[in-house]
Amino acid sequence: MTIFSKNNAGLLQLALKAMDLYEGKIDGIVGPLTLTAIQKVEALAFDRPAVEKPEPEEPAEKTDEVEDIIEDQGASIEHALVFTLKNEGGYVDHPADRGGATNKGITIGTLSAYLGRDVGKAEVKNLSYETIRDIYKRNYWDVLNLDHVVDQSIATALFDMGVLCGTGTAARLCQDVLDIPESKKMDAGTLEAINRVADDEFIPAFIDRNIRRFEAIVKKRPSQRVFLRGWKNRANRLRTLIETDSVDERSPESVPDEPIGDGLYTLADQVGVPRDDISKMINWQSKHHPTSNPRYWAIFKIREHSRNKRLYVFDRVARKVERFHVTHGKGSDPNHDGIATEFSNRPDSHMSSLGLCRTLNEYRGRYGKSLRLEGLEPSNNNVFKRAIVFHGTHYAGDDWVRRHGRCGRSWGCPAVEHAVAPGLVDKLKNGSLLLVC
Repeated sequence: MTIFSKNNAGLLQLALKAMDLYEGKIDGIVGPLTLTAIQKVEALAFDRPAVEKPEPEEPAEKTDEVEDIIEDQGASIEHALVFTLKNEGGYVDHPADRGGATNKGITIGTLSAYLGRDVGKAEVKNLSYETIRDIYKRNYWDVLNLDHVVDQSIATALFDMGVLCGTGTAARLCQDVLDIPESKKMDAGTLEAINRVADDEFIPAFIDRNIRRFEAIVKKRPSQRVFLRGWKNRANRLRTLIETDSVDERSPESVPDEPIGDGLYTLADQVGVPRDDISKMINWQSKHHPTSNPRYWAIFKIREHSRNKRLYVFDRVARKVERFHVTHGKGSDPNHDGIATEFSNRPDSHMSSLGLCRTLNEYRGRYGKSLRLEGLEPSNNNVFKRAIVFHGTHYAGDDWVRRHGRCGRSWGCPAVEHAVAPGLVDKLKNGSLLLVC
């Protein structure tokens, strides 16, 4: 059952566009862009009472430009800001407030500095979402280099505590959780460490560090005790960001008491996949993980035209092969004719990498439920570092191909349509093999 008819959904999109909250087409389809715009409205309307913020430490120190960490799959400020704006108060202008008129955590002084001129209370009261976003991006998101964090939940947690406690505090406590030298710099080393930890490991420890700091502030300045409960409540709200099944150390769903990969050759013959491709996967699994016998295996025939369903997912229990549309990298198809001709393992190439990958854990990223990949060959051993991941997108699938004659292009990731991505992530996560060939 749909909540909106196509006509009503189109009217909703028009209204959201008029408020500068929706950037998509007026197509009457309530997809990810429309839902995000609705969440923005909710965040702007949400009016939780403001809580005095703890005294911040020095801001996070400026780092050299961070390069070669990830390409286009980093977290999104849009999702983080929706979360944080629900924690910030609405418009207040209390005589005792040191910051003066404030709306959604933005003071009259902050807005004046952003615009480069003195502003009045009316401008603070009537802040646009775009202005709010730009200020938070400049003062917090960019300072913490959160575009380079893969996991959306972790990025949101760092952003929210950066807004509450200061960017320097967020960076230092993050480094404390990661057990790396504390520099208050969100540098390449810190970001690489963040991208190797899961949200259900990082966020509880990060909450704990923040609460301990709140208690230390109150111990030093007892007059601040009146704010302690509010500070703790805000930190504990970060628990709602945790994807409860984001990390599962078990092997992927396996087929016990059978030879590794048993049945794959027969399935491959049925769909015209070369046996050599199957042999490559079975040989690697037998050598490196002989105790694991995954149920699901996948092959991405990347050299085929992207109008074809060229992702093959083999199910050894059901004895069947499913096929899906899947994207390749923009750099691999510079003519945008649907055929990938160039491949690279180099960061910032926006190309796909050839070779065998092993799936790791799922996580919640910019594109929703996604799957980390580990490259197993010299041709793709930067896949993890580049954040080449398996995720959902709007520019793959039957409808897109029917309209455009080919899939869209990613920045190197194998992406499938949003409707099928979560199910495929569940099947392939935690140790299945994916061969890109």
